Amino acid sequence: MKGTKIFRYLALVLMVCSAKVGKADPRWGRLANPDFDSHNIKTTLFFSGQAKDGTYPYECAPGSNLFLYTVHPTDSRHLNWATSPDNRTFVMDQMIAAGINVIAMSSWGEDFLPCTTAWAPWAPMQCSPDSHDELFAAAVGKHILIMPFIESRVDWAFRGEFPTWGSTVAPGTVSQIINFINRYLKNASHPEWANKWARVYNRDGQPRYAVAIIHASSDRLGANDHAAYADGFDSVAEDVFNETGIHVGFFIDALPPGTYAPGVFKPSAKTTAPFLENQSSILGIMCFIPEVWVGSSDEAVLIDWKRNFSAGWAGTGIPFLMDVSPGYDAHIVFPGSVLYGLNITWTRALTEMVDDFGKDGLVYNSWNGYTEGMAAVDLEKFGDYFYNWLGMLTCKYPPENCTDIIRCGRELLGDIHKDCNVNLFDLAKLAGNWLESNDPQYP
Repeated sequence: MKGTKIFRYLALVLMVCSAKVGKADPRWGRLANPDFDSHNIKTTLFFSGQAKDGTYPYECAPGSNLFLYTVHPTDSRHLNWATSPDNRTFVMDQMIAAGINVIAMSSWGEDFLPCTTAWAPWAPMQCSPDSHDELFAAAVGKHILIMPFIESRVDWAFRGEFPTWGSTVAPGTVSQIINFINRYLKNASHPEWANKWARVYNRDGQPRYAVAIIHASSDRLGANDHAAYADGFDSVAEDVFNETGIHVGFFIDALPPGTYAPGVFKPSAKTTAPFLENQSSILGIMCFIPEVWVGSSDEAVLIDWKRNFSAGWAGTGIPFLMDVSPGYDAHIVFPGSVLYGLNITWTRALTEMVDDFGKDGLVYNSWNGYTEGMAAVDLEKFGDYFYNWLGMLTCKYPPENCTDIIRCGRELLGDIHKDCNVNLFDLAKLAGNWLESNDPQYP
C-alpha cells in the first residue's frame, strides 16, 4: 500500500514536470488595455443596479430586501443607481478616487433568462443586464474598466457543469460569456463599450478579455482530477473563440480544499497550480472571502488560516490578487452564519497580507454588499473607515497617473499647481501671492 502511494506521487511529479512550458511573460495577470498597460489590477466586486427597495426600474419586480442589510450607506445615491445618471457618475468617481481601476461586475445569467431564474430572486441589488448596460455607459470616459463576474444561482452553478456536461463543454458558462461578448464587444449601437472590458495578459503575453468565475470547483470530476480541471478552462476559452473569434481568459475563485466549500474537486495551490500554470486561459487567482468556508467566527483562527491559504497561492507563480474584505456579517439573510472582522484587528491583519502576498494585485470584496456586511462606501456605523482603508491599500501599488500620485501623497515638493510638474506655472502661483498674508493674528 505504501509503495503504491509513493508510485502515484512520483507519477504526479513526472506529469507536472513533463507538462512545464517556457517561462511566463512578466506581464501575466496585468492589464493590457490602452492607458492601463501593465498596471496591477485593483478591483472590487460591484452589484450594479437600483437597491431592492420596492421600485422596479428594470424588467423584473423583486421584493424589497432593505430589512436584510447589516450595514447601511450614509449617502442614498449608492442605493439609487437607476434614478439618475448623476448617481452612477458619483459611484464611478468614488471608486476611482479610492484607486479602483477594474470593476468586477456581478452577473447572474444571460439577458434572456426569465425573472424567476435570473438575478431577481438571488442578487442583493437589482443586478439586471440593463444595469450592466448602465455600468458600461457610466464607465465611458472614466479611468476605469469592467470585468464580468459570473455568479452562482440556485438553479445553476459552475461546478455542476465544469469541465463538461455530457459531451458538451460547460454549456452555461460558455453561453454566458458569449452573451457578454455580443452585448459589450459586438454591440453596433454602442461600439464605445468594447473599450471598457478589461483585457489582461496571459502567461504567453497575449491580451485576453477577462472573466471572473465565483466558486470555481467541480462536481463533475474526482477529487484528484487536477489535470482535467485545469484543461477545462482552455476548453471553455476555445469554445468561446470558435463561436465568436474572441480570446477570453479567467480569474478563478479557488475554493479551498478541506473546508465546507461546495464541490467534489477543489483546486489547491500545491497539487492543482502546476497544471493551471500552463493554461493559456488562466489569468490569475481571485478569491471571494475564502475564509468564510472554514466555518469559524474565531478571528485568530481565520487570520492564521487566511495567511497560510494566501501564501500558498501567492507562491505558485500564477498571478494572485490578494482578497480583502472589511469582514462578514450576514446574520439576517443567513441566520447562524459566521461573523468576523469589521474591526481594526481584522483590517490590520489583512493589510499585512497585502504587503506580503499582494504584489500582483488586489480584490476588495465588496463595494456594496450590504446584506453581508461587506462594503467600501461610507457607512452609518463605521463612517469612512473602510473607504479610507481601501484607498490606503491601493496606494501600495505604482501610480497609474498624476491623480494617483496626488491621491497617495507622492507629489513633488513645490508642485503648487498639482499637475505632477514643477515649472513656471507653480512659480507664477507663488509669485502672485508673494509677501501676502491671510493670518488674522499677524496680518
